[in-house]
Amino acid sequence: MRIIDPGHCFALIRLDGGGEEMLTFVKREGDGYPGNVGHHTGTTSQEVMRALISRAKYVEGQIPHKANGAVIYHLRAAIRALERRAYERHGIPYDVTAELIENLPTNSHGHVWLEKGES
Repeated sequence: MRIIDPGHCFALIRLDGGGEEMLTFVKREGDGYPGNVGHHTGTTSQEVMRALISRAKYVEGQIPHKANGAVIYHLRAAIRALERRAYERHGIPYDVTAELIENLPTNSHGHVWLEKGES
């Protein structure tokens, strides 16, 4: 892994073909984002973890192993922790109880709470 923009943009090693895969997280500026200079689109940690959960489920279907269940469990716990942080930051009571948190719909900010007008 090579860091392009600390906390936001990473070049990941590409297997079976050489080169790099870019992983870019959203970067925002303003009072809520101290230290950020510049902004750009990108994804969230939660979205990457949803992809990793999907991958772990796929791999479990190929070659079952007890470690796959642990990976999925801990990725879900990490999503819950990040969502709790976002809820608290926005002053919203944390009330997510779904076991399969990766399947919950997300709002325009990538979080699992619905905003006015969303369903």
